[in-house]
Formats: sequence, C-alpha cells, structure tokens
Amino acid sequence: MAASDPLRIHLSLVSHTNVGKTTLARTLLLKDVGEVADRAHVTETTDDYVLARSSTGGELILWDTPGFGNSVALAKRLEGRGNPLGWFLSEVWDRFTDRSFWLDQRSVRHIRDVTSVVLYLVNAAEPPEKAPYIPAEMQILAYIGKPVIVLLNQMGKPRPPEEEAAELAHWKASLAEYPFVTDVLPMDAFARCWVQEAALFDAVGRAVQPEQQSVFEELRLSWTRARRAVYASAVEALARHVWLQASAHEWVENAGFSTKVKSVAKKLGLFSTAADPIADAQTALSVRAADSFCALTKTLIELHGLRGRGVSREIIRRMKSDWSLASYAVDGVRAAAVGGGIGAASGAAAGAAADVGTGGLTLGLGTLLGGIVGALGGAGAAALYNGVRKKNGVEVSWSESAVKRFVLEAVLLYLAVAHFGRGRGDWREGESPEFWKASVEEALEAQHFSLEELRKEDTDLALPRVANAVDGIVRAVFASLYHRTV
Repeated sequence: MAASDPLRIHLSLVSHTNVGKTTLARTLLLKDVGEVADRAHVTETTDDYVLARSSTGGELILWDTPGFGNSVALAKRLEGRGNPLGWFLSEVWDRFTDRSFWLDQRSVRHIRDVTSVVLYLVNAAEPPEKAPYIPAEMQILAYIGKPVIVLLNQMGKPRPPEEEAAELAHWKASLAEYPFVTDVLPMDAFARCWVQEAALFDAVGRAVQPEQQSVFEELRLSWTRARRAVYASAVEALARHVWLQASAHEWVENAGFSTKVKSVAKKLGLFSTAADPIADAQTALSVRAADSFCALTKTLIELHGLRGRGVSREIIRRMKSDWSLASYAVDGVRAAAVGGGIGAASGAAAGAAADVGTGGLTLGLGTLLGGIVGALGGAGAAALYNGVRKKNGVEVSWSESAVKRFVLEAVLLYLAVAHFGRGRGDWREGESPEFWKASVEEALEAQHFSLEELRKEDTDLALPRVANAVDGIVRAVFASLYHRTV
C-alpha cells in the first residue's frame, strides 16, 4: 500500500500500551488528537494525521496505533500464522473469543502493510534490561519488517547533556542486536524541543527507501520552514521585549513626579508610593517591564500552538517590596543608581530570591523578582538603574546589568515554552534547569552585549541588532544542549 503511493510516506507510532504515543502525536502535530488518559488501551483504533505536506503534493502521514497489550502472546500468535492452525486461531478463533486480541493482530498487520518507518516509543524511566515486554515487541517489529527508530519517552525533566547522552548510549547498546533498529533518539512527549524533532526528521531521512528520498526531502524542507518561521517570530518577540527595557526611561523633573505613575502603582499594590520621585520612576519602569514580560509570555505560548494564561497578574500584585536609594550620581554623566535591592521583601519574594540562589529559578515570579526587582541570586543590592542629571531634572533608566538580566530571563522563558510538549495540556509556569541558565549566561557573555552602543541607535537600527544578539544566544544554547546548528 505504501509502495503504491510514492507521494505518501507513512510513520507509525507503536509501543507497549500506555507509554505515551498519543501524547507524543499531539506534541509533533501541534494539535489535540485522540484521547490521553492514565490507563491501558486508551487508543483503540489506528488513526492517521498529516505531519507535513509539500507543495508538490507529498504528505508525511503519522499513524497513532493501539498499544501492544500482551506482547508475548501477540508475538507467538503472529509467529504461528504461517501454518493452517495458526491462521485459524488468529483469524477465526480470536475474532469471536478475544476481540481485543484479534484487533491487536489486525493493527500489527496494518502497520506491516502501510508503514514506511516505525517509530517505537519506550518508557525510558525503566531500563531496557528490566522491561520484559521489549524482547517480545522486538519480535513483533521483526515480523513487521520495516526500519525502526526507537524514541525514548518519559525521560523526566531536562537534564545536562552528558547525563542524557549516557542514557542514550545504554539504550543503543541494549538494542544493538536488532538490525532493523536504525536509530535511538530522546523524544520525551512532555519536554522535547523542536530542535530534537529536527533530529527525528534526519533519522527518518536515513531510514526511508531510496525511491522515497526525493519526496521526503521536500517534506523535510516544508516542515523545517514552518518551524523556522515560528523560531524567527519568537526571536523577534524576545528582541522587542529586550529593546523596550533597554530604551525605557522615566523623566523626573526637579519639581516632582507625575501623579499618574503613583495612581498606577497604588492600583496594582506594587510598591510604596511615598513622595519620592526617583522611587516612583523606578516603579514606573518596573510596571512597564512586568507588562512587557506578560505580553511576551502570551506571544510565545500562542506561537508554539499552546494554550494558557501566561504569567498571572496575581504574581505581580504579590510583589510587595520597597526600594531604597543608597546613593545617586549627579555629576552629569550616566552612572548607576546603586541600591535597587529588596528592602522589605514579602515572604513570597524572599522565598523566590532563595530559590534563585539555589538554582531553582521559577519562571514568572523568579523572572519578575530576579530581572525587575533585583533579587540576583539573593546576593543583595544590585546596581539596577542609571541616572543622568540634566538641566531640568533626571532621566532614570535600567542599567546594563539589569538589561542583561532581562535577556537572560527572556531566553529562559523561550526555552521553557519551546520544550513544553502539547500533550501536557495548558501551559503553566515551570522551573528552568540550572544548566540552561549556565548555558544562556555563557552565550550572553560571548555576545559582548553593550547597552551604551544600543542606546546610540534609532529604534529601526537597534531592534535588528538586538534580534541578532538574541538569535546568536539561542543558537549557541541549542548547539550546547543538542550539538546541532539551527
């Protein structure tokens, strides 16, 4: 069937029951398909979906199949179909005495007849030598007789690359005796990234038959263009958020400060609104930064085909903290207004600051406290503000260290959204692994990010420069995490 339709390449997701095929299908397809539940035999039919479509009519079809139930019995029944008694048991006896078992056999034969490449999903939380069903299912896959790519699911939270590489090597060694297994890849339905999906496409390209190579290359190009378009839009959104903070400033006249900022701060319940124009300026910058971060989160969620409310406004309202201005530069040149630390943080703020210091940076509250208020690893007061004394007042803006923090937090947010598998349901704020943070900081340092140079440019020139810098940072992080160029 597959050979008779050269424009269509068929991928079949197969696994032991309740390992996560439908969840992974949702993640790869960027839409809700099938039923997801924590029980065996949730998927009872073999369903097909278009994963990619080329301009010349080619289609990459993804099949979500019922899970293997009693793998040992199924393997024995398939093996015996070559003799008359085995055929009778399979086609007649099972049909009327054990319909579920009979449907399993029909599903396997369907996969054998249609599939170009089999995607075999395993539970990586269980070592291969302790999964008794794997030898039997390898026997079933041998009966199917198609190239097999093994996907490691349920790997848990993202771990440092060397740890995942060791687990991957262990699985490859355990499956080396099966010649039809062409690749073993990490592909957690909950925490994979589109860069890892690109690696899957590479593996499929190596496995398809020579006569389908040209069709597959067109399909790969179509898929890659779609993913790169999402990536480019995400980088643009990150850059715009960073530039808004880099270019943000508040003017403090000698006569005092506008009551508008005070009313906004009072309404949100953010900070003390005592008669301090410099503190009011800082508050105004913080409110705008918080709004921008919330908008960025919403944009990234939508770009990646997810649902969710983003950063809760309640998080911002809980940020009860007073700024103290330790000193202020008035010598006519741009200098840091030192202080800006947390003066009287609430319990929630203090707890988040401690989390940052121990590597448990929580996206959302951690971002707002870390990047906006200045709880930089619980290290104390930070130089967050610049101040320029001019003839009729003072211009207050974010310092270079604060803007770099915005870059760090924005990229961490992007990584969290890009790794959020659709099968998990609605987007929710999660934790950023410490090795992500270290990788982003290293890439940021290599960019030699200069706020002073940026502020000399007009927006039309500065925004592309910020986008190039953010793009370089994200690409470097992906190269570090996955050893792939984007």
